[in-house]
Amino acid sequence: ARHRADGVLEFLGRADFQVKIRGFRIEPGEVEAALLAHPEVREAIVLAREDSPGNKRLVGYVTARTASLDTLALRAFLQQRLPEYMVPSALMVLEALPLTPNAKVDRKALPAPEARPELRPFLPPSSSTEVRLASLWCELLGLSQVSALDDFFELGGHSLLATRLVSRLRATFQVELPLRAL
Repeated sequence: ARHRADGVLEFLGRADFQVKIRGFRIEPGEVEAALLAHPEVREAIVLAREDSPGNKRLVGYVTARTASLDTLALRAFLQQRLPEYMVPSALMVLEALPLTPNAKVDRKALPAPEARPELRPFLPPSSSTEVRLASLWCELLGLSQVSALDDFFELGGHSLLATRLVSRLRATFQVELPLRAL
């Protein structure tokens, strides 16, 4: 903050990296520390991205000590150590973090997460019901396709989108599905 010449105190912004996502205040450094606690993670950066308007989410970028870092295992590791809202919706393994000429991490050069990360093998929907469900998921998550094996939350879904999905399921299938079932 600073005092202006007219005596008004002007707020200039935060000096830390704290972000607010879906009503939760999150310190990315805490998530980075949890990622670094994993034995196969060498470096980690976490930031909030809004690649599609109104859909701000946490994305974790890591470099690995080994060639075979399993993102599903890493997600499970984080879920044991962090509250649900602090687990990044996307985890990306990079060969190296991009650096500025001053050898600091260039956060602006970090790539956008893949539209549909390869979490599991792709299994196309096999029935008309699965096709309609997949269509709803794609619409809400902004994806071109989903697998019958995918997890709504691992693809970037969150509690607000889950509520919208339950509402659309009710309208599409005339069925009352409790949010807990999703």
